[in-house]
Amino acid sequence: MAAKQPIWGIDVGQCSLKAIKLQAVGPDEFELLAFDIVEHAEILSQSEADATDLVAEAIAKFAERNDTSRSKLVIAVPGQQTLTKFTKMPPVERKKIPDMVQYEASQQIPFDMDEVVWDYQIFGESEGTTEIEVGIFAIRKELIRNYLMLYTEAGLEPAMVQTSPIASYNTARFEMPMPEGEAAVLLDMGAVATDLIIIDGDRIWSRPVPIGGNKFTEALVSAFKIAFKKAEKLKRNAAASRHAKQIFQAMRPVFADLVSEVQRSIGFYTSTHRDTNITKVIGMGNAFKLPGLQKFLQQNLQMEVTKLTGFKHLRPAQVEKKDDFNDNIMSMAVCYGLALQGMELAKVESNLLPVEFRRHVLWQKKRPWFAGAAAMLALGAGAIWASNLSASGTISGAIGNDQGEVPRAKSFPNDEAAMRAVEGARSIAQPLDKAATVAGAAAQLKASFSKADQQSKNAGTINLLA
Repeated sequence: MAAKQPIWGIDVGQCSLKAIKLQAVGPDEFELLAFDIVEHAEILSQSEADATDLVAEAIAKFAERNDTSRSKLVIAVPGQQTLTKFTKMPPVERKKIPDMVQYEASQQIPFDMDEVVWDYQIFGESEGTTEIEVGIFAIRKELIRNYLMLYTEAGLEPAMVQTSPIASYNTARFEMPMPEGEAAVLLDMGAVATDLIIIDGDRIWSRPVPIGGNKFTEALVSAFKIAFKKAEKLKRNAAASRHAKQIFQAMRPVFADLVSEVQRSIGFYTSTHRDTNITKVIGMGNAFKLPGLQKFLQQNLQMEVTKLTGFKHLRPAQVEKKDDFNDNIMSMAVCYGLALQGMELAKVESNLLPVEFRRHVLWQKKRPWFAGAAAMLALGAGAIWASNLSASGTISGAIGNDQGEVPRAKSFPNDEAAMRAVEGARSIAQPLDKAATVAGAAAQLKASFSKADQQSKNAGTINLLA
Protein backbone atom coordinates (compact mmCIF):
# COMPACT_ATOMS: atom_id res chain seq x y z
CA MET A 1 0.00 0.00 0.00
CA ALA A 2 1.42 3.39 -0.98
CA ALA A 3 2.30 5.92 1.69
CA LYS A 4 -0.25 8.75 1.91
CA GLN A 5 2.22 11.59 2.47
CA PRO A 6 2.70 13.88 -0.57
CA ILE A 7 6.01 13.17 -2.32
CA TRP A 8 8.16 15.52 -4.38
CA GLY A 9 10.46 13.83 -6.91
CA ILE A 10 13.18 16.27 -8.03
CA ASP A 11 15.59 15.73 -10.92
CA VAL A 12 18.19 18.35 -11.87
CA GLY A 13 19.34 17.72 -15.42
CA GLN A 14 21.69 19.45 -17.82
CA CYS A 15 18.97 21.69 -19.25
CA SER A 16 16.49 22.11 -16.41
CA LEU A 17 15.20 21.12 -13.00
CA LYS A 18 12.11 18.94 -13.25
CA ALA A 19 9.86 18.05 -10.32
CA ILE A 20 6.51 16.41 -9.70
CA LYS A 21 4.43 16.17 -6.54
CA LEU A 22 2.34 13.02 -6.19
CA GLN A 23 0.01 11.64 -3.54
CA ALA A 24 -1.55 8.19 -3.35
CA VAL A 25 -5.35 8.22 -3.65
CA GLY A 26 -5.93 4.49 -3.93
CA PRO A 27 -4.18 1.19 -4.55
CA ASP A 28 -1.56 1.96 -7.20
CA GLU A 29 -3.32 5.19 -8.14
CA PHE A 30 -1.86 8.67 -7.70
CA GLU A 31 -2.89 12.27 -8.04
CA LEU A 32 -0.60 14.87 -9.58
CA LEU A 33 -0.69 17.72 -7.06
CA ALA A 34 1.90 19.91 -8.77
CA PHE A 35 4.81 19.94 -11.17
CA ASP A 36 7.54 22.38 -12.08
CA ILE A 37 10.20 22.85 -14.74
CA VAL A 38 12.95 25.39 -14.10
CA GLU A 39 15.06 25.97 -17.20
CA HIS A 40 18.75 26.74 -16.73
CA ALA A 41 20.06 29.92 -18.35
CA GLU A 42 22.81 27.79 -19.92
CA ILE A 43 23.21 24.06 -20.53
CA LEU A 44 25.34 22.88 -17.62
CA SER A 45 27.87 21.12 -19.83
CA GLN A 46 28.71 24.24 -21.84
CA SER A 47 32.18 25.64 -21.23
CA GLU A 48 30.92 29.10 -20.29
CA ALA A 49 28.39 27.77 -17.77
CA ASP A 50 28.97 27.78 -13.99
CA ALA A 51 27.14 24.54 -13.26
CA THR A 52 27.12 24.92 -9.46
CA ASP A 53 25.63 28.41 -9.56
CA LEU A 54 23.05 27.42 -12.16
CA VAL A 55 21.92 24.39 -10.16
CA ALA A 56 21.76 26.43 -6.94
CA GLU A 57 19.70 29.07 -8.71
CA ALA A 58 17.27 26.48 -10.08
CA ILE A 59 16.82 24.80 -6.68
CA ALA A 60 16.28 28.17 -4.97
CA LYS A 61 13.71 29.17 -7.59
CA PHE A 62 11.91 25.85 -7.18
CA ALA A 63 11.82 26.26 -3.37
CA GLU A 64 10.51 29.81 -3.71
CA ARG A 65 7.55 29.00 -5.91
CA ASN A 66 6.46 25.60 -4.56
CA ASP A 67 5.00 24.35 -1.29
CA THR A 68 7.22 21.59 0.08
CA SER A 69 5.93 21.66 3.65
CA ARG A 70 4.57 18.36 4.98
CA SER A 71 6.00 16.62 1.90
CA LYS A 72 8.82 14.11 1.55
CA LEU A 73 11.54 15.09 -0.91
CA VAL A 74 13.32 12.44 -2.99
CA ILE A 75 16.11 13.69 -5.25
CA ALA A 76 18.22 12.20 -8.04
CA VAL A 77 21.94 12.30 -8.70
CA PRO A 78 23.27 11.76 -12.24
CA GLY A 79 24.37 8.25 -13.06
CA GLN A 80 27.74 9.57 -14.29
CA GLN A 81 28.57 10.76 -10.77
CA THR A 82 27.88 7.39 -9.17
CA LEU A 83 29.38 3.94 -9.29
CA THR A 84 27.14 0.96 -10.03
CA LYS A 85 28.41 -2.61 -9.86
CA PHE A 86 26.53 -5.88 -10.23
CA THR A 87 27.85 -9.11 -8.81
CA LYS A 88 26.73 -12.64 -8.02
CA MET A 89 26.95 -14.00 -4.50
CA PRO A 90 27.55 -17.68 -3.66
CA PRO A 91 24.81 -19.53 -1.78
CA VAL A 92 24.93 -18.46 1.88
CA GLU A 93 22.53 -17.95 4.77
CA ARG A 94 20.56 -14.74 4.42
CA LYS A 95 21.95 -13.35 7.67
CA LYS A 96 25.48 -13.56 6.24
CA ILE A 97 24.69 -11.58 3.10
CA PRO A 98 25.35 -8.08 4.59
CA ASP A 99 28.89 -9.05 5.63
CA MET A 100 29.58 -10.61 2.23
CA VAL A 101 28.23 -7.54 0.42
CA GLN A 102 30.39 -5.32 2.64
CA TYR A 103 33.47 -7.28 1.57
CA GLU A 104 32.44 -7.29 -2.09
CA ALA A 105 31.81 -3.53 -1.99
CA SER A 106 35.30 -2.92 -0.59
CA GLN A 107 36.70 -4.85 -3.57
CA GLN A 108 34.51 -3.22 -6.22
CA ILE A 109 34.58 0.43 -5.10
CA PRO A 110 37.87 2.11 -6.13
CA PHE A 111 37.90 4.47 -3.14
CA ASP A 112 38.45 4.15 0.57
CA MET A 113 35.13 3.03 2.06
CA ASP A 114 35.25 5.97 4.48
CA GLU A 115 35.14 8.31 1.49
CA VAL A 116 31.91 7.01 -0.04
CA VAL A 117 28.22 6.65 0.70
CA TRP A 118 27.03 3.30 -0.58
CA ASP A 119 24.05 0.98 -0.50
CA TYR A 120 23.05 -2.29 -2.08
CA GLN A 121 20.02 -4.16 -3.37
CA ILE A 122 19.39 -7.87 -3.74
CA PHE A 123 17.74 -8.64 -7.08
CA GLY A 124 16.80 -12.24 -6.43
CA GLU A 125 18.22 -15.60 -7.31
CA SER A 126 19.22 -16.59 -10.84
CA GLU A 127 17.09 -19.17 -12.63
CA GLY A 128 18.19 -22.73 -11.90
CA THR A 129 20.86 -21.72 -9.40
CA THR A 130 21.11 -20.56 -5.82
CA GLU A 131 23.26 -17.57 -6.75
CA ILE A 132 22.05 -14.19 -5.61
CA GLU A 133 22.55 -11.13 -7.80
CA VAL A 134 23.42 -7.96 -5.92
CA GLY A 135 23.65 -4.36 -7.11
CA ILE A 136 26.11 -2.08 -5.32
CA PHE A 137 25.63 1.69 -5.64
CA ALA A 138 28.08 4.31 -4.39
CA ILE A 139 28.91 8.01 -4.56
CA ARG A 140 31.78 9.96 -3.06
CA LYS A 141 30.83 11.71 0.18
CA GLU A 142 32.33 14.97 -0.99
CA LEU A 143 30.13 15.02 -4.08
CA ILE A 144 26.85 14.16 -2.36
CA ARG A 145 27.45 16.50 0.58
CA ASN A 146 28.19 19.42 -1.72
CA TYR A 147 25.11 18.58 -3.76
CA LEU A 148 22.89 18.35 -0.69
CA MET A 149 24.17 21.72 0.52
CA LEU A 150 22.51 23.33 -2.51
CA TYR A 151 19.17 21.98 -1.23
CA THR A 152 19.68 22.82 2.45
CA GLU A 153 20.73 26.36 1.58
CA ALA A 154 17.36 26.73 -0.17
CA GLY A 155 15.56 25.45 2.95
CA LEU A 156 14.88 21.97 1.54
CA GLU A 157 15.60 18.69 3.33
CA PRO A 158 15.79 15.65 1.02
CA ALA A 159 14.79 12.37 2.68
CA MET A 160 16.16 10.06 -0.01
CA VAL A 161 18.79 10.14 -2.76
CA GLN A 162 18.59 7.82 -5.76
CA THR A 163 20.60 7.56 -8.97
CA SER A 164 18.78 8.72 -12.08
CA PRO A 165 19.18 5.37 -13.94
CA ILE A 166 17.58 3.46 -11.06
CA ALA A 167 14.74 6.00 -10.85
CA SER A 168 14.06 5.48 -14.57
CA TYR A 169 14.19 1.72 -14.03
CA ASN A 170 11.63 1.97 -11.22
CA THR A 171 9.31 3.92 -13.51
CA ALA A 172 9.62 1.36 -16.31
CA ARG A 173 9.03 -1.59 -13.97
CA PHE A 174 5.93 0.05 -12.52
CA GLU A 175 4.40 1.60 -15.65
CA MET A 176 5.64 -0.63 -18.48
CA PRO A 177 6.07 -4.16 -17.09
CA MET A 178 7.43 -6.80 -19.45
CA PRO A 179 5.76 -10.18 -20.05
CA GLU A 180 7.34 -13.05 -18.17
CA GLY A 181 10.35 -14.45 -20.00
CA GLU A 182 10.99 -11.24 -21.98
CA ALA A 183 13.54 -8.51 -21.32
CA ALA A 184 13.85 -4.89 -22.49
CA VAL A 185 16.52 -2.26 -23.04
CA LEU A 186 15.63 1.07 -21.46
CA LEU A 187 17.28 4.13 -23.03
CA ASP A 188 16.83 7.33 -21.02
CA MET A 189 18.55 9.95 -23.14
CA GLY A 190 19.80 13.08 -21.43
CA ALA A 191 21.79 16.03 -22.75
CA VAL A 192 25.26 14.59 -22.14
CA ALA A 193 24.75 10.83 -21.86
CA THR A 194 22.17 8.09 -22.17
CA ASP A 195 21.39 5.78 -19.29
CA LEU A 196 21.18 2.27 -20.77
CA ILE A 197 19.40 -0.17 -18.47
CA ILE A 198 18.57 -3.79 -19.24
CA ILE A 199 15.40 -4.94 -17.49
CA ASP A 200 15.47 -8.72 -17.22
CA GLY A 201 12.78 -9.91 -14.82
CA ASP A 202 14.09 -9.08 -11.35
CA ARG A 203 17.60 -8.62 -12.72
CA ILE A 204 19.03 -5.30 -13.80
CA TRP A 205 22.19 -4.16 -15.55
CA SER A 206 23.12 -0.62 -16.51
CA ARG A 207 25.85 1.52 -17.99
CA PRO A 208 26.14 5.13 -19.16
CA VAL A 209 26.47 5.61 -22.92
CA PRO A 210 28.43 8.78 -23.82
CA ILE A 211 25.86 9.90 -26.37
CA GLY A 212 23.21 12.43 -25.44
CA GLY A 213 21.17 15.23 -26.91
CA ASN A 214 24.20 17.49 -27.16
CA LYS A 215 25.77 15.10 -29.69
CA PHE A 216 22.84 15.69 -32.03
CA THR A 217 23.14 19.44 -31.53
CA GLU A 218 26.87 19.34 -32.28
CA ALA A 219 26.13 17.40 -35.47
CA LEU A 220 23.83 20.24 -36.58
CA VAL A 221 26.48 22.81 -35.69
CA SER A 222 28.95 20.98 -37.91
CA ALA A 223 26.53 20.37 -40.80
CA PHE A 224 24.93 23.82 -40.99
CA LYS A 225 27.79 25.97 -39.63
CA ILE A 226 25.60 27.62 -37.01
CA ALA A 227 26.03 28.51 -33.33
CA PHE A 228 25.27 25.91 -30.66
CA LYS A 229 22.24 27.81 -29.29
CA LYS A 230 20.73 28.14 -32.74
CA ALA A 231 21.40 24.46 -33.45
CA GLU A 232 19.75 23.50 -30.15
CA LYS A 233 16.64 25.46 -31.09
CA LEU A 234 16.64 23.84 -34.54
CA LYS A 235 16.88 20.37 -32.94
CA ARG A 236 14.02 21.02 -30.50
CA ASN A 237 11.73 22.16 -33.32
CA ALA A 238 12.91 19.55 -35.81
CA ALA A 239 9.62 17.62 -35.86
CA ALA A 240 7.70 20.68 -37.09
CA SER A 241 10.45 22.03 -39.36
CA ARG A 242 10.14 21.99 -43.16
CA HIS A 243 13.80 20.99 -43.14
CA ALA A 244 13.18 17.82 -41.08
CA LYS A 245 14.74 15.57 -43.73
CA GLN A 246 17.98 17.57 -43.84
CA ILE A 247 18.10 17.68 -40.05
CA PHE A 248 17.71 13.91 -39.88
CA GLN A 249 20.50 13.36 -42.41
CA ALA A 250 22.83 15.61 -40.40
CA MET A 251 22.15 13.62 -37.23
CA ARG A 252 22.23 10.19 -38.88
CA PRO A 253 25.87 9.44 -37.89
CA VAL A 254 24.98 9.99 -34.23
CA PHE A 255 21.98 7.66 -34.61
CA ALA A 256 24.36 5.02 -35.98
CA ASP A 257 26.75 5.47 -33.04
CA LEU A 258 23.86 5.01 -30.61
CA VAL A 259 22.79 1.79 -32.34
CA SER A 260 26.35 0.50 -32.12
CA GLU A 261 26.50 1.20 -28.37
CA VAL A 262 23.17 -0.53 -27.77
CA GLN A 263 24.22 -3.59 -29.75
CA ARG A 264 27.53 -3.77 -27.88
CA SER A 265 25.74 -3.57 -24.51
CA ILE A 266 23.21 -6.23 -25.47
CA GLY A 267 26.01 -8.49 -26.67
CA PHE A 268 27.94 -8.12 -23.42
CA TYR A 269 24.90 -8.76 -21.21
CA THR A 270 23.63 -11.78 -23.12
CA SER A 271 27.12 -13.33 -23.06
CA THR A 272 26.83 -13.58 -19.26
CA HIS A 273 23.05 -14.16 -19.14
CA ARG A 274 22.45 -16.63 -21.94
CA ASP A 275 18.83 -17.25 -20.97
CA THR A 276 17.88 -13.62 -21.65
CA ASN A 277 15.38 -12.82 -24.41
CA ILE A 278 15.48 -9.09 -25.20
CA THR A 279 12.44 -8.17 -27.29
CA LYS A 280 11.92 -4.44 -26.84
CA VAL A 281 13.58 -1.03 -26.50
CA ILE A 282 11.89 1.58 -24.29
CA GLY A 283 12.76 5.20 -25.05
CA MET A 284 12.66 8.02 -22.49
CA GLY A 285 13.87 11.61 -22.56
CA ASN A 286 12.93 14.49 -24.85
CA ALA A 287 15.62 13.46 -27.35
CA PHE A 288 13.24 10.69 -28.42
CA LYS A 289 11.07 13.38 -29.96
CA LEU A 290 13.69 13.70 -32.71
CA PRO A 291 12.16 12.80 -36.08
CA GLY A 292 13.34 9.46 -37.38
CA LEU A 293 15.12 8.26 -34.23
CA GLN A 294 12.50 5.70 -33.18
CA LYS A 295 12.21 4.26 -36.70
CA PHE A 296 16.00 4.17 -37.17
CA LEU A 297 16.51 2.23 -33.93
CA GLN A 298 13.71 -0.19 -34.77
CA GLN A 299 15.08 -0.96 -38.22
CA ASN A 300 18.69 -1.36 -37.13
CA LEU A 301 18.11 -3.25 -33.87
CA GLN A 302 15.42 -5.44 -35.40
CA MET A 303 13.11 -5.15 -32.41
CA GLU A 304 10.14 -3.12 -31.24
CA VAL A 305 10.92 0.40 -30.02
CA THR A 306 8.33 2.14 -27.83
CA LYS A 307 8.35 5.49 -26.05
CA LEU A 308 7.04 6.62 -22.68
CA THR A 309 3.88 8.54 -23.55
CA GLY A 310 2.05 8.64 -20.23
CA PHE A 311 1.62 7.27 -16.72
CA LYS A 312 -1.32 4.87 -16.56
CA HIS A 313 -1.46 4.93 -12.75
CA LEU A 314 -1.75 8.72 -12.67
CA ARG A 315 -5.17 10.37 -12.54
CA PRO A 316 -5.79 12.96 -15.27
CA ALA A 317 -3.96 16.10 -14.21
CA GLN A 318 -6.05 18.96 -12.82
CA VAL A 319 -3.07 21.25 -12.25
CA GLU A 320 -2.34 24.51 -14.02
CA LYS A 321 -0.48 24.22 -17.32
CA LYS A 322 -1.27 20.52 -17.58
CA ASP A 323 -0.53 20.75 -21.32
CA ASP A 324 3.06 21.62 -20.41
CA PHE A 325 3.19 18.52 -18.23
CA ASN A 326 1.87 16.32 -21.02
CA ASP A 327 4.38 17.82 -23.46
CA ASN A 328 7.24 16.93 -21.11
CA ILE A 329 6.12 13.48 -19.93
CA MET A 330 9.04 11.80 -21.71
CA SER A 331 11.47 13.75 -19.53
CA MET A 332 9.56 13.09 -16.28
CA ALA A 333 10.50 9.41 -15.88
CA VAL A 334 13.20 10.08 -13.29
CA CYS A 335 10.92 12.34 -11.21
CA TYR A 336 8.14 9.77 -11.33
CA GLY A 337 10.48 6.97 -10.24
CA LEU A 338 11.71 9.09 -7.34
CA ALA A 339 8.13 9.72 -6.21
CA LEU A 340 7.41 5.98 -6.43
CA GLN A 341 10.31 5.32 -4.08
CA GLY A 342 9.02 7.95 -1.66
CA MET A 343 5.66 6.13 -1.66
CA GLU A 344 7.44 2.80 -1.00
CA LEU A 345 6.40 1.38 -4.38
CA ALA A 346 9.79 1.22 -6.08
CA LYS A 347 11.40 -2.07 -7.08
CA VAL A 348 14.86 -0.79 -6.12
CA GLU A 349 14.96 1.07 -2.79
CA SER A 350 18.66 1.86 -2.35
CA ASN A 351 19.31 5.24 -0.74
CA LEU A 352 22.53 7.27 -1.04
CA LEU A 353 21.60 9.82 1.62
CA PRO A 354 24.59 10.18 4.01
CA VAL A 355 24.11 8.80 7.51
CA GLU A 356 24.12 12.21 9.21
CA PHE A 357 21.25 13.31 6.99
CA ARG A 358 19.37 10.07 7.67
CA ARG A 359 19.63 10.71 11.41
CA HIS A 360 18.33 14.22 10.93
CA VAL A 361 15.40 12.95 8.83
CA LEU A 362 14.64 10.29 11.45
CA TRP A 363 14.68 12.89 14.21
CA GLN A 364 12.35 15.15 12.24
CA LYS A 365 9.91 12.22 11.97
CA LYS A 366 10.01 11.55 15.72
CA ARG A 367 10.02 15.21 16.75
CA PRO A 368 6.21 15.68 16.65
CA TRP A 369 5.75 12.51 18.71
CA PHE A 370 8.13 13.68 21.43
CA ALA A 371 6.53 17.11 21.46
CA GLY A 372 3.11 15.52 21.80
CA ALA A 373 4.30 13.23 24.59
CA ALA A 374 5.71 16.17 26.53
CA ALA A 375 2.48 18.11 26.04
CA MET A 376 0.35 15.17 27.20
CA LEU A 377 2.47 14.68 30.31
CA ALA A 378 2.22 18.36 31.15
CA LEU A 379 -1.53 18.31 30.51
CA GLY A 380 -1.92 15.22 32.67
CA ALA A 381 -0.03 16.82 35.53
CA GLY A 382 -2.13 19.95 35.24
CA ALA A 383 -5.37 17.99 35.21
CA ILE A 384 -4.43 16.03 38.34
CA TRP A 385 -3.31 19.21 40.06
CA ALA A 386 -6.47 21.09 39.15
CA SER A 387 -8.78 18.27 40.17
CA ASN A 388 -7.36 18.32 43.69
CA LEU A 389 -6.88 22.07 44.07
CA SER A 390 -10.29 22.50 45.70
CA ALA A 391 -9.31 19.99 48.37
CA SER A 392 -5.99 21.63 49.16
CA GLY A 393 -7.24 23.17 52.40
CA THR A 394 -8.52 19.84 53.62
CA ILE A 395 -5.28 18.14 52.63
CA SER A 396 -3.15 20.74 54.40
CA GLY A 397 -5.21 20.38 57.53
CA ALA A 398 -5.07 16.61 57.40
CA ILE A 399 -1.32 16.59 56.92
CA GLY A 400 -0.85 19.17 59.69
CA ASN A 401 -2.81 17.08 62.17
CA ASP A 402 -1.20 13.82 61.01
CA GLN A 403 1.47 13.85 63.73
CA GLY A 404 -1.11 13.89 66.49
CA GLU A 405 -3.90 11.91 64.91
CA VAL A 406 -1.99 8.81 63.82
CA PRO A 407 -0.63 7.86 67.28
CA ARG A 408 -3.99 8.52 68.86
CA ALA A 409 -5.78 6.42 66.22
CA LYS A 410 -3.34 3.56 66.63
CA SER A 411 -3.76 3.63 70.41
CA PHE A 412 -7.42 2.83 69.80
CA PRO A 413 -7.24 0.09 67.15
CA ASN A 414 -10.97 -0.50 67.36
CA ASP A 415 -11.76 3.12 66.55
CA GLU A 416 -12.57 2.52 62.88
CA ALA A 417 -13.80 6.05 62.43
CA ALA A 418 -10.44 7.49 63.47
CA MET A 419 -8.53 5.16 61.15
CA ARG A 420 -10.77 6.04 58.20
CA ALA A 421 -10.24 9.75 58.83
CA VAL A 422 -6.45 9.41 58.75
CA GLU A 423 -6.39 7.12 55.72
CA GLY A 424 -8.77 9.45 53.94
CA ALA A 425 -6.42 12.37 54.48
CA ARG A 426 -3.54 10.34 53.08
CA SER A 427 -5.54 9.26 50.01
CA ILE A 428 -6.30 12.89 49.24
CA ALA A 429 -2.61 13.76 49.49
CA GLN A 430 -1.45 10.98 47.13
CA PRO A 431 -2.72 12.61 43.87
CA LEU A 432 -0.61 15.67 44.63
CA ASP A 433 2.48 13.48 44.87
CA LYS A 434 1.56 11.88 41.52
CA ALA A 435 1.01 15.29 39.95
CA ALA A 436 4.44 16.41 41.08
CA THR A 437 5.98 13.23 39.63
CA VAL A 438 4.23 13.67 36.27
CA ALA A 439 5.17 17.34 36.12
CA GLY A 440 8.79 16.40 36.77
CA ALA A 441 8.70 13.82 33.97
CA ALA A 442 7.23 16.37 31.59
CA ALA A 443 9.95 18.88 32.43
CA GLN A 444 12.65 16.24 31.95
CA LEU A 445 11.20 15.16 28.58
CA LYS A 446 10.99 18.78 27.47
CA ALA A 447 14.64 19.32 28.35
CA SER A 448 15.66 16.17 26.45
CA PHE A 449 13.55 17.28 23.50
CA SER A 450 15.28 20.68 23.35
CA LYS A 451 18.73 19.09 23.64
CA ALA A 452 18.03 16.53 20.88
CA ASP A 453 16.57 19.23 18.66
CA GLN A 454 19.73 21.31 19.00
CA GLN A 455 21.92 18.26 18.26
CA SER A 456 19.85 17.56 15.16
CA LYS A 457 20.31 21.14 13.94
CA ASN A 458 24.05 20.92 14.55
CA ALA A 459 24.24 17.64 12.62
CA GLY A 460 22.55 19.26 9.65
CA THR A 461 25.08 22.11 9.50
CA ILE A 462 28.45 21.10 10.89
CA ASN A 463 28.54 17.69 9.19
CA LEU A 464 27.69 19.27 5.87
CA LEU A 465 30.88 21.27 5.95
CA ALA A 466 33.07 18.42 7.17
